[in-house]
Amino acid sequence: MLINNHFKHTMCHFKSILLLFLLFLVKGINAQNSVENFEGTSTLNNWLSIDCVVKPSVENPVPQGINTSARVLEYYDYGGLWGNIYFDTNQNLHLAAHPEFSFKIYVPSSSITGNQENQVTLKLQNSKTIRPWQTQTLISKPILLDQWQVVTFNFSTDTYENFDAHSPDPIERRDFDRVLLQVNGENNSDLVVAYFDDFYFENNTPLPPPTVYDQLIWSDEFNTDGAVNSNKWFHQTIFPLGNSWFSGEIQHYTNRTSNSYVKNGVLKVVAKKEPFTDQGTTKQYTSARLNSKFAFTYGRVEFRAKLPTGIGTWPAIWMLGKNINEKGAYWQTQGFGTLTWPNCGEMDIMEHWGTEQNKVISAVHTPS
Repeated sequence: MLINNHFKHTMCHFKSILLLFLLFLVKGINAQNSVENFEGTSTLNNWLSIDCVVKPSVENPVPQGINTSARVLEYYDYGGLWGNIYFDTNQNLHLAAHPEFSFKIYVPSSSITGNQENQVTLKLQNSKTIRPWQTQTLISKPILLDQWQVVTFNFSTDTYENFDAHSPDPIERRDFDRVLLQVNGENNSDLVVAYFDDFYFENNTPLPPPTVYDQLIWSDEFNTDGAVNSNKWFHQTIFPLGNSWFSGEIQHYTNRTSNSYVKNGVLKVVAKKEPFTDQGTTKQYTSARLNSKFAFTYGRVEFRAKLPTGIGTWPAIWMLGKNINEKGAYWQTQGFGTLTWPNCGEMDIMEHWGTEQNKVISAVHTPS
């Protein structure tokens, strides 16, 4: 990734920009297999419901065939639009190792209204997001009425459906921690009752150890007064097609020491109100935009910064993929510019607008 220190209409002071890495081993944490027989020995968390009613332990209404157990779960869709029951796992699912889920289900035909296809759907979501359903993947399977049957879902071999078409294959993901069940579809007001038993899936693969990055591999302490260290930093001055920078920025970025310099152990980036002509265009403001001459894949970026005040200022520190084809960017000049934004990826470490003085924001930009 490119560290692209992009400063807009402002004066900023920076000290100690660091990149740190470490790979080390710790003992993995074993996840548990999850078994739910609704007899009071469950290893799952509590079952909850959305637009329906769930009763986690009721008397088995039809103790026959492949299921003669005493207690089962009751699912009652009273006509709600969504009709989901769910639980959250203690640790995220590892589908690459254990892609399969199974349970027994019984749906009495007398409980159904409408003309929905008789089916059961198993969904996986990330509960820790604001809109979990946008992280969803699901598999639907047909069911028979008036008999107990085993239904199995395999996210490695079955046909699945992602809510977001840009989401990767479910078995490549490690963010799922919510399991949902739904009978006979959603977006309808039809009724249905279903009974579940012997819900089972494996999640017993040790979780990978967390990675800590604390080995210093690149830094600038700004200890030498004067011009910015050209071995570590590149002044990006060529603006995009037209006569303005992205987001309507109105300054020229220059490589002058009046706009960026080091003094007393601090990098100073200075925005000035002054007429300045470059690339055949005259602008009324100048500032500086610095690209690092260092790229990496994983790690930690650490810095100290003092931000400006005043409407019109927009200091930012962000990372771009070194393969961005932005004309005049350092890595583009080195022959790496192959992708447009946002396909190259962007991670905004810090942005600050003078109109919102007491707030900084971070963001990630991707093709999705």
